[in-house]
Amino acid sequence: MSNVSVEYTTTEPLIDTLNLIQINMGRYLYPFIFSLGNIGCILNILLLTQRVYLQNSCSCYILASSITNLFIVNINILFHMLSFGFGIDPTTTSLYFCRFRQYFSHVTMLLSRIYIVLACIDRWAMTSTSVKLRSYSKVNVAKIIIPSVAIVWFTISLHIPLHHFIVNGRCMVILRDYSIFYNIYNTVLSGFLIPIVMIIFGFLIMRHVKLSRKHVNPRLTRNPILVNQQQVKVNVKSREYEILIMILVQLAVYLITCLPFPMYLLYATVTISWIKSNVQLALDRFYSNITVALNNINFSVTFYIYILTTRVFRKDLKRLFVENRLFKTYFGSRWTTTPLKTNNGTIGTIVVSMNQQNLASIQCRR
Repeated sequence: MSNVSVEYTTTEPLIDTLNLIQINMGRYLYPFIFSLGNIGCILNILLLTQRVYLQNSCSCYILASSITNLFIVNINILFHMLSFGFGIDPTTTSLYFCRFRQYFSHVTMLLSRIYIVLACIDRWAMTSTSVKLRSYSKVNVAKIIIPSVAIVWFTISLHIPLHHFIVNGRCMVILRDYSIFYNIYNTVLSGFLIPIVMIIFGFLIMRHVKLSRKHVNPRLTRNPILVNQQQVKVNVKSREYEILIMILVQLAVYLITCLPFPMYLLYATVTISWIKSNVQLALDRFYSNITVALNNINFSVTFYIYILTTRVFRKDLKRLFVENRLFKTYFGSRWTTTPLKTNNGTIGTIVVSMNQQNLASIQCRR
C-alpha cells in the first residue's frame, strides 16, 4: 500500500502537468498556428495565381501544395484546436466526422508533401543539361500531374475511413493488425520515402546548378553584345533559381518539423503490445501531440519561408498589394500612371490624381 501511495503522489502531478500543457497548446498555440496558416496560405495563393508564376511549372506545384495546406489549416488544425483547447470534438460523437477527418487529413497532408517532391523533381529537370529532361518541366505537364496525383491518393487511401470507429468516446482503429499496418504505412511514406526522395533530388539540383555554371562560355566576356544578351538571360532565370532556393529551404524545414511524427509512429508500433502505466500512457500522448503540433506548424509557415528566402517573391508581393490591387481598389479610377522620360533617357512613371469632373471639363475644353 505504501508503494501505491508513493506512486500516486509522485506521478499524479506529472500527469496533471502534461494535461495542462496540452490544454494550453490548444487554447494558445493552435489559434496562433491557425491564424498564421490562413494568412500565409491565402497570400501564397494570391501571389502564385499571378500570370508570371502560372507560366512556371514549379510554381504550379507549389500553388497546389498551398491550396492543400489551406484545407489542412481549416480542417485538421481547426479540429485539433477545438479538441485540445476547448473540449469540442465532433469526431467523438459522429462516426461520419470521425472517418472524414482521418481520411481527409491523411490525404491532404500527404498530397502537400508530394507536391513539394514534384516541385523538387521539376527543378531537377529544369536545371538538367538534357533537352529531354527539360521538356518535362512544363506547365502543361504540371496541369496533368497535379489532379492525377490527387485522384490516385484519394483512391489508395479509401481503406482509412473503413477501419476507424468510435470506441469509448475516441475515434480510433479497432483492429490491432490494421493499426500496425497503418503506422508502418505512414512511417514509410512520411518518414522515409518522401524525405529520401527530397534529399536525393535536392543534391541532384545543386549538382546540376554547379555544372551549368562551369559551362558558361568565357568568350562572352570579350563581346559586349554577347555579355548583354547573357545578362538578360540571367535576369530571366533569376526567378527560376530563387524558386529553387525556396524548395531547398522548405525541404530543410520539412525534415525538422515532420520527421518526429513518423518516429513516434514507429515507436507506437514497436510498443503496441507492451503493458504501460498511466504515466507512460500520458507521456506517450504528450509526445504524440507535440509531434502533431510540429507537423501542423510545417503546413502553416510555408509562405513565411518563401518571404524570408526569396527576394523576387517579396518584390512580387509588394507589387501585387501596393502597386496593383490594393492601390487601385482603394483609389479606384481616380489614379492613373503616366510614363515620364528623364534627361538620362530612363523611363519612369508619375501618378496623376484626377476625379471624374475634372476629366470631363478637360474633355469639353478640347
